[in-house]
Amino acid sequence: MGELFSYSVGEYLRKLRQQLGYTQEEVSRFLGISQPAYLKYENGATEVSDEMLKQLAQLYHVNADDLFQRKMSVLAADIAFAFRKDKGSMVCKEDIEQFRTIVRNYIEMRNELESNQ
Repeated sequence: MGELFSYSVGEYLRKLRQQLGYTQEEVSRFLGISQPAYLKYENGATEVSDEMLKQLAQLYHVNADDLFQRKMSVLAADIAFAFRKDKGSMVCKEDIEQFRTIVRNYIEMRNELESNQ
């Protein structure tokens, strides 16, 4: 189906950071660590702790479990709905989260149906 891809957690963190317009320095400051320490997460030299994953998920407004997703369509939905640093949050975050859940469920059901055909 072409649905799976081979990104590691670190590679996905890099892609997500870049897509949302953050620098490594900004993310590392948010996490309270040095930029070189954060770089080790992105390049896979250091495993990302559960606590750091929770903080990153909070920063990007995604579920921590999503950082381990291997389905491109689900990750694409997360990136589409993540809040960008350069845009105001005039829209209610709870409404966006509910809509994201609906879209993710739809994607998962569609993928399940396609895999059963």
